[in-house]
Amino acid sequence: MDDLLVLMQRFRVAYGSADKEGLLALTSDDFQWCQHVAQSTDELPAGRTLQGVDALLDELAWRKQHWQEVRYSDLAERAAGDDLLVQTFTISGLQDGKPFNARAVDLYPVKDGLITRKDTYWKYLK
Repeated sequence: MDDLLVLMQRFRVAYGSADKEGLLALTSDDFQWCQHVAQSTDELPAGRTLQGVDALLDELAWRKQHWQEVRYSDLAERAAGDDLLVQTFTISGLQDGKPFNARAVDLYPVKDGLITRKDTYWKYLK
């Protein structure tokens, strides 16, 4: 389980710095990011799914342009068995000037020592 938490820490750092090489080293070739929102009715009810590290990086670049004053708090990370990481946190900020505040849960299945998916769930707060 300690290996999974080290993997999560390394992923969090690579994700936070948009480090393509680091993300490629930590994720499977078929990595997906299943987001908490849909951009079209075709993506309902599961949400938008991004395929691969390049799509993840595109989303991070979009967020850098559209999100301001982003704050993360109450971060907790746990290994659930030997093939799943669970991350919980609170996120708040502005998207194009409009405030958002949510409790989030990200599930990260792991296979052969690599993260295969980032499955994101948000519960919006007042």
